[in-house]
Amino acid sequence: MSAKLCSLSLLLALTLQISLVLGKHLLEKPDFLRPCDFNDPNLNTCFASNFQVLFREWKDGIPGLKSLGSLEPLAIKRIKIDQTSPLQLNAEIENMLVHGASGTKVLEASLDRNTLDVLAKIEIPELRATSNYKAKGSILGLNFNGQGTASFRARNIVLAFHIKTRLRREGDIVFSEILGLKAKIENIGDFHIQVDNLFPGQPELESTANDIFNQNWRDLLEFLKPTLVPTLEYVMNDRFSKIYSFVPANYFITNLP
Repeated sequence: MSAKLCSLSLLLALTLQISLVLGKHLLEKPDFLRPCDFNDPNLNTCFASNFQVLFREWKDGIPGLKSLGSLEPLAIKRIKIDQTSPLQLNAEIENMLVHGASGTKVLEASLDRNTLDVLAKIEIPELRATSNYKAKGSILGLNFNGQGTASFRARNIVLAFHIKTRLRREGDIVFSEILGLKAKIENIGDFHIQVDNLFPGQPELESTANDIFNQNWRDLLEFLKPTLVPTLEYVMNDRFSKIYSFVPANYFITNLP
């Protein structure tokens, strides 16, 4: 190997090593984050303001954290639904793109000083999504077997979260680790769904089915809650875990125990 090639290889290896080190966490606190004092009586008010930042300022992702992706749109690769009660549904939803998450408003957010649990309630004015699907089953008296595209629009969604965390220290830097996340759908103000090709070659039946779904959307969502809630928990747990492992907790709160 020539000296020039050896030097180039060494430079590339060194560059890669530096990149890996720098990529472990966010090195500089963004100006829009104003650390709260853990001992401040108004901690929760300040914490709620910083919690809002996750949806507003980082809607396109966090610089240096490639694994997170964006919140606008939010991409979900695959959702599997396999229910036999109270409805029969076997479905696979792929390549879902969800728009509207960046409009999330934090209604409440608090940090328990003893357990470090986070309680939060958020409102999303509107979510719109498109996806591909394959589905077979029976819903609201309709038997179907189809595949194609689907879309939905939901408005005035209120979600509550209970996030269990613990602190992890790396030298002078403190990170917050998520141990578990539970979610609850508290309210949906309106919902509309359109499923195409659910009954191949039968457009009139497809139109009737979509009308029935939309006239009975509250019952439909209630039936799907056993799948919707765990999916929501998985997606949010994945996103928050990646953020908390990359962004030092010190950037959000100072004087942590």
